[in-house]
Order: sequence, then C-alpha cells, then structure tokens
Amino acid sequence: MKHSFYPKGLFLLITAISFFIGLVSRSIAQEAEIGTFSGRVIDKGGNPIVGRAVAIIPVEDGDGAWFPTEADDAEWPDDPLAFQAKTDKEGRFTINARIQGPVMLGLLPYYKPEAAILKVKIGEMFAYPSGNAVGRGIVFAPEPGKAIEDIEITAKRFLRVQGKVRRMDGTPLDNARIKFSVRQLGFDGEGDANVSWGIQTDVGGDFVQYIESYTDGPAFYIVSIRYQGQHVAAKPIVVKSGDQMHKVIFTFKNPLMSDLPEGAPRSFQAGVSAASGTVTDARGVWVVNPANGHAYKKISCIGPEDAIAQATEEDAYLVAINDEAEQVWLGRVFILHHTFIGLNNIEKEGQWQWHSGEPVTYTNWADSDKRDEDYVILFGGQWMDIGPNDIHWRLTRTAILERKKPPVEK
Repeated sequence: MKHSFYPKGLFLLITAISFFIGLVSRSIAQEAEIGTFSGRVIDKGGNPIVGRAVAIIPVEDGDGAWFPTEADDAEWPDDPLAFQAKTDKEGRFTINARIQGPVMLGLLPYYKPEAAILKVKIGEMFAYPSGNAVGRGIVFAPEPGKAIEDIEITAKRFLRVQGKVRRMDGTPLDNARIKFSVRQLGFDGEGDANVSWGIQTDVGGDFVQYIESYTDGPAFYIVSIRYQGQHVAAKPIVVKSGDQMHKVIFTFKNPLMSDLPEGAPRSFQAGVSAASGTVTDARGVWVVNPANGHAYKKISCIGPEDAIAQATEEDAYLVAINDEAEQVWLGRVFILHHTFIGLNNIEKEGQWQWHSGEPVTYTNWADSDKRDEDYVILFGGQWMDIGPNDIHWRLTRTAILERKKPPVEK
C-alpha cells in the first residue's frame, strides 16, 4: 500500500483552505436558495396557452438595458441559460430556480420567438415589457428562496408559417440558405410591416418561421423568398384573428445556378427577379379600404375586355378612383404600374367615364399624356391613356377590380 505524506504546514494550509471554501459554499447556498415561480399563461381572451416554455432567465445590466447572462467562452446558444418549464393543458407552470440577483420572466425560444408577452400580473401588480425586452419578458429581482405564486402571463402567439421550397422540376431545395420576406397589411389600414429573415431549409426543402402580427384585426400577408437572384412570391395569405398556422409552397420558375449543366449560359438570370413577382404587390386577394368600405383586388388579364369579363364574374367593376386619398391607398397596397383602371372614353371621344358609371371627380394624368386613346392605365401611379397600337398595351397585363362590399365567403 502506498502512502502520501504532506509536510505539516502544507497539510494545515490545505485544511484551512478547504474549511474556507466550505464556509463560502454554504454562504452562497444560503443566499441563493431555491425559489418557486408558478402561475399560468393565457391569451388576450383568457384562454390557456398550452405547451409554451416559460423561463426564469438570469440577466445582467448592460448600461441601462438588461441582457441574458451567458457562459464565458461558450458558443452563442439558441437560447440563454434559464430555468424553465412548459405549460400544461390549463396553461399552468411551476419553475424551481436557484437564483441570486435580477432575472427576466420570459418565454422561450428567446432569440427566435414564437410568442410575445403583453403583460404580467403578480398579485395586484401589473408589469409590461419595455426597452430591449419588449415582448420578451419583464425584469425584476425576487428575494432568494421565496415562492411567487399565481403569476398570470398574458401573451400572443405568432402565426406559424410552414414553407416548402421546390426547384423548377419539383425537387426540394435542400439545405439552402434563403431570404424569407413578409409584408403585412391590416384591413383597417393599421399594422403595416415589412420584415425578413435568413432561413435554412432542411433536407426536405422545408422551413418554419413564426411571424408576429402588428394588428388585432384581420390582415393579409404577402410572403416571398429570394435565392441566387431569383425572387418568388406566393399568393397573399388572408389571416384572421386566432389563425395559428399556414402552409405555403414556393416553386422557382427558372433553373437555379446549381442546376444548370456545365458550360450553360447564365445571362438569363438578370431578368428572373422581375418575372417571378415581388413581395410588395398584393395580387389575387380582396383588400378592404377602411375609408369607404369597398373591396379591391388586382388581377392578371390579357387586356381591358378580359379584365371587364373577370370583373363581371365577380360582381365587380374596373376600379374608379374618386379622390387623392383613394389613389394614395391603392399605391400603398398595390404596385401601380402597367395596370388597367376603369376610366375610358369608348362611347364618345374625349368624354371620360368610369366603368362603374360614377362621375369623374378626380384625375391624376401624367404631364406628357395626350389623352387621345380609349383606355387608361396606371403607370408609376399616374394615369396614361393607351390603345391597341401603343407599346404599353402589350406590357399591361394586370387590372384592379372594385366592389362596394367584400365577397361573401362560402
């Protein structure tokens, strides 16, 4: 048997150090006792939010803004270090946390949120997120070892978009870094927003992104992706209050760079973006103007007669623009370029009238327009009259329809 011998002085020093460490450890344990945080998470209607991760996140002061405490020399995590628990079927949670100092009561995921906190009620006190923590949580300094019960967190869930990205031949665009963009337009004229993210598709070409709504009422979302110079927009998504998920498929209309055979010309890529659509255009969905209650929709057409036929099928007419406010609103919702409107002088040259039969009370002619043709288009927001022999006739392939009331859903 081997024995280890230490000089007497060294042994006493080690003993003293061990005793001191023990005292410090016991002191820290006493100061940072286990505390309990319990309550429930609900939406604005008082309904429980199930399966949401609630977190107690240690934070530190960063010159007036609170930041999650991160471990030194560690890679940036998907979520900060936190004590956490998921809500049950009644939206309830219980978290046991050993803490000392300020913490944030929040929701996970933290850096890629799927929901936002609106307010927190603790007893008779209400707290609201502010500063850099807006939507993420509230910061406070609880007494170590104490139980805080009946916490009520009111939160809103984000819209979950499940996307599929397909190449021109229908195969998935796997493991690709794409740019996903969203434009939100509220039906009431409020809550407009434009946001974008860099997203990685999986092996099946799929991705998931959560989108925060900036309006409490119904809205529609124009979603698109961009990859290798190509831009593909999906049909606008109509989102009502309470909608939680939407699925969308993006398919490229042209071959991608990586799909081209060796030595193939790639000059066609310069025009792909314009041909594939744009995220800012709301096409194919009825949008209500809050100023007059009328509904408008941008359609594809091969000429004014085709546009009028489509309007008749939908109990609508080609748009009549009656004042500057209506013109401005249309420009906020649609791209006003090479688009037919309802103004014409077919019956009598020089006598302009709307397809709806309304009187002409407002005009927005381009300065250079001669006004000797039969039909009118929007060109950069201004009005231009054109005929079948005009070059703009061949370039105009959209029109805006108008209805006095939105169509009834079937």
